[in-house]
Amino acid sequence: MDNNYKDPQYGFSPPNQSYVPAQAKTSGKAITSLILGIVSLITLPLGEGIIFLGTIGFFSGIVAIVLSSLAFKEIKRVQVRGRGMAIAGLVCGIVATALNVFAFVISFVIGFMSAMNNA
Repeated sequence: MDNNYKDPQYGFSPPNQSYVPAQAKTSGKAITSLILGIVSLITLPLGEGIIFLGTIGFFSGIVAIVLSSLAFKEIKRVQVRGRGMAIAGLVCGIVATALNVFAFVISFVIGFMSAMNNA
């Protein structure tokens, strides 16, 4: 048997084994709902004195809730990422909307009571 025998060379190298799988896309609706939920929470303390900011906070909270529910459907149907952002946007939107409604009711009751006392 010949000890100097080598396998024949075919002129190409073996394939590269470093495969990086493609990352799943993140739902744009989830990102938007998170941003609007945060905006609605930020404008909440400012909305007490400035009615315009309170209105922005209220409506951005509602839009955040709607977009979160749409994002959940998209995440389930298309298999995109962003479930955590959709949950955070939903929670922020619900909390800010509820607090805005509560603040509106309290200010309405206080205004009504003061008007009754002045009459």
